[in-house]
This record gives sequence, structure tokens and C-alpha cells, in this order.
Amino acid sequence: MYACDYLENGVLNVLRGVTFAAPAKVYLALYLNDPGEDGASGTEVSYAGYKRIEIDFSSPAETNGGIGVQNLEDITFPTPVTAAGTITHVGILDSLAGGNMLCRGELVEPLVIGADEPPVFLAGDVLFYLTGNLSRAWKTKVLNILRGQSIQGIAPYFSLWNGSPEAGGSPATTTPAPRSRSAPPRSRPRDRLSPGTPSRPRSTVPLRRGAPGHIRPSTRPPRPASPCISRPLSSRWRSRKDICRRLPRPLSRWGLTDV
Repeated sequence: MYACDYLENGVLNVLRGVTFAAPAKVYLALYLNDPGEDGASGTEVSYAGYKRIEIDFSSPAETNGGIGVQNLEDITFPTPVTAAGTITHVGILDSLAGGNMLCRGELVEPLVIGADEPPVFLAGDVLFYLTGNLSRAWKTKVLNILRGQSIQGIAPYFSLWNGSPEAGGSPATTTPAPRSRSAPPRSRPRDRLSPGTPSRPRSTVPLRRGAPGHIRPSTRPPRPASPCISRPLSSRWRSRKDICRRLPRPLSRWGLTDV
């Protein structure tokens, strides 16, 4: 499952001091095609009696190598009187009608809605989790948006670490005085592509689906941990040996904090 533009921009703007107001409730919706990154490009299922169903998520917890939440109760959509098409995608929105899509996912196996066959998601079927080089605290804050908890805007500071802060690393210091943190410049969120990337990077937020259909998990690889180089150096840079001398040799991590 992938985060949509509305959620991505809201979370990134938190780093610019803008509070992200979480919706009081979120709803699961069914789609006949991909609703797109903007959440408004697809065709939502429509049959007599159909409506989006409110979904309650569990507290964030360790799952699948990341931090995730899942639906606490069974989700049963209204029963169609006649066949209503084939579901290929699902979405999580902040309103019973209209509203903003927070995230979307594609079913590995399309689900045909037959007459008198209501679509059903059992408790635990809708699993939404975050992996990658984000702190546990930040992942938890982002996931709690789906549970009605807003994120207060912050003024982040750039800091250097000896080892991962999540695994007992310590802040970097120099002799004789400790190195101070600095506030990085903050631009507006925007799409960015790296060389060789077929499409814009997306959040790693897979969602699984119980029988008869399954959600396709994300295959995006984790982001590199190196603070110096994130892709092969060009010939222009290979001749310059000072690119990593800008940071002290013992340093192995960098990060953003709110203090």
C-alpha cells in the first residue's frame, strides 16, 4: 500500500513547522481501478446500498520488520443485489463521502463482486506498516494519524551520530567543545526523481488482504544509510577525494531531531 500525496505532503510539512491535523475517523473504500497518487483518479465502487466503512486501527507495534497498525474488527460492506464489478484497489480516506485519500493499495488478485456477495475484511486483514530509515518514534507518529492523533509542527535540527541512535549510538562530539546541532533550510514538499528511477519514490507501507484476495506488498528497497553518498559517483567526483572528509571519520549516522 502507498501513501497518497495528501498524507505525504502533510507529514513533510510537519518538518516546516506546520501541524498536520488528523481526521477524527478514517474509512475504507473499494475501487474498480487505481485511484492514483492524488486519490481522485479512480472509479469507486457504486451499487445500491454501498458506502465506505469506518475502520479502527490498533496501536502501532512491531510487525514485518517495521512498525504497523491493523484493523481491530471485521469490515463488512453492504450486500449488492446485482453484480457490481471487479475490485482492483482499496483506499483509506478521511471522509464518508469525498474528502482526502491518505493511502491506497492494489489487490494482487482482483475481487469480483457478485450478487448477494458482500466484500469482507476480517480483523487483522488490513495491515499498514512503515519500514526504512525512520526512527521508531517518527513511524509511530505517522501511523497514529490513522488513529486520530495529529502531529504538531516542529523546527528540526540536523545532528551527527556515532552509530545508529536506535541502536544505542551517541551524539558526535569534537575536541575540545561538542559539535552543535543546526537547523537545516526547509523547502516546500515536491516530487523528486533520482536517475534510473521509473516512478516517484513512495512510502513503504504494504497492506495485506485475507482470502480471497491479497494486497501486493511494496517492493521498494530501503534507503541507503550513508550520509555521504546515495548513488555511484560520476567521473567528475571520483577525482576529488575530499567528499567524505567534510564529516569526521568515526561518524556513521546522521539524523533530524526536534530539539
